[in-house]
Amino acid sequence: MRFCVTSSNPNNPLEQRLIEHIAQYGPITFEAFMEAALYDENHGYYPSRRNQPGSTPVGTDGDYFTSPSSHPAFGALIALQLEEMWQSLGFPDEFTVVEMGAGDGVLGADIRDYIKRELSDFDDSLTYVATDLVPPAESEIVANTSVLPVGITGCVISNELLDAMPVNRFIVQDGEVKEIYVDYKDEKFVESIGDVSNPEIAARVEPFLDSLPNGYRGEVNLRLGYWADSVSATLERGYVITIDYGYDRPELYKPARAEGSLRCYYQHTLGQDPLARIGKQDITAHVDFTAVDHGLSVMGFERIGKPSQQDFLLNVGIDGFLNDIGERQIAGELTRTEAQEDQAGIGSLISTEGLGSFRVAVHLKGVQARGEPLEWVTGILGGAALSSGHPAPILGNSSAEHARLLRASAPFTQRQPDLSGLPTWEELFSDEP
Repeated sequence: MRFCVTSSNPNNPLEQRLIEHIAQYGPITFEAFMEAALYDENHGYYPSRRNQPGSTPVGTDGDYFTSPSSHPAFGALIALQLEEMWQSLGFPDEFTVVEMGAGDGVLGADIRDYIKRELSDFDDSLTYVATDLVPPAESEIVANTSVLPVGITGCVISNELLDAMPVNRFIVQDGEVKEIYVDYKDEKFVESIGDVSNPEIAARVEPFLDSLPNGYRGEVNLRLGYWADSVSATLERGYVITIDYGYDRPELYKPARAEGSLRCYYQHTLGQDPLARIGKQDITAHVDFTAVDHGLSVMGFERIGKPSQQDFLLNVGIDGFLNDIGERQIAGELTRTEAQEDQAGIGSLISTEGLGSFRVAVHLKGVQARGEPLEWVTGILGGAALSSGHPAPILGNSSAEHARLLRASAPFTQRQPDLSGLPTWEELFSDEP
């Protein structure tokens, strides 16, 4: 599939700057294009959405839903897992959580709210630092990534951060790996094919070439090593929780994924043309968890598990929260409508047709726990649910703003009319060939 789009607004400053750059220097890598489209400080997708009062890319009025935006139970369950990690480290007086890519700060707010209400001993030791490359304007919760602490004991969290990193795109032609660039011709942004700009692009794909059909497309994220470096500098001892959609490399580059994993989101509509709505739509690609593991292992980390989000949250005890909501409705503490909204939001976190199919990778460094470290990560191995004895948070008492999914259009189901052949959201996560 070859994408091209006529510049809908010739006066768009971002488009004009891209046009002028291409005219002077030639086609640019898709990585450079995606960097500008998402992160240009004046006209990129994230700065423009977060710097406008009342505007956000996430939630009912945004372009997509995330787990934190769906229900505060997500943050509460992460909080329970963090408390167990604190215990495994010997109850340190200072346990620091650094959230990278915190966005609007909803996850951090929910984690801290639940710890303050239910886990007072842990709260006394907790320091929570929320950072983002593009923090919301005048945010008192989320700081710029320049304030990342160094040498902490605790946990680094990222939720849907790595999928938003700019990627290079490739295509297989006649048994060779070529790169897909962005050019501008005949008043249109178009694709152009050339030699790879970095030999690492070909090196990652070549082990799978024999099985990939001619014309196969995919993505390579060359920035994960730099992310791993920053994680290592931040965390001296403790855990890393990485939540995102993606696969280990053999699964990521399966022949069946012939069009790659690059997707665009605009007003809860799934698209596949990154050259449209430049600066107005989100662009993502599935995470290469093999690259995540490699980058962190070089820094002394070990992956101890990568379950689905569904399995992780079930292990921590999301069923207990669902049951608690039902019991509170029976007791008259919640109306039927309130209970249904809470149950819909909690249920979306483990739905195999979307958020439940995300992966939760847990890595550790410098952890000396009793016995095997694995026994201290219930989200990985299961066991006694961490939610036991703790009430579910509800939408009505959260300090953060969440989507009311029963009142919103179903995420990931709307489609541009010319994309009838595009895989559905659930098909993107299918393990079937």
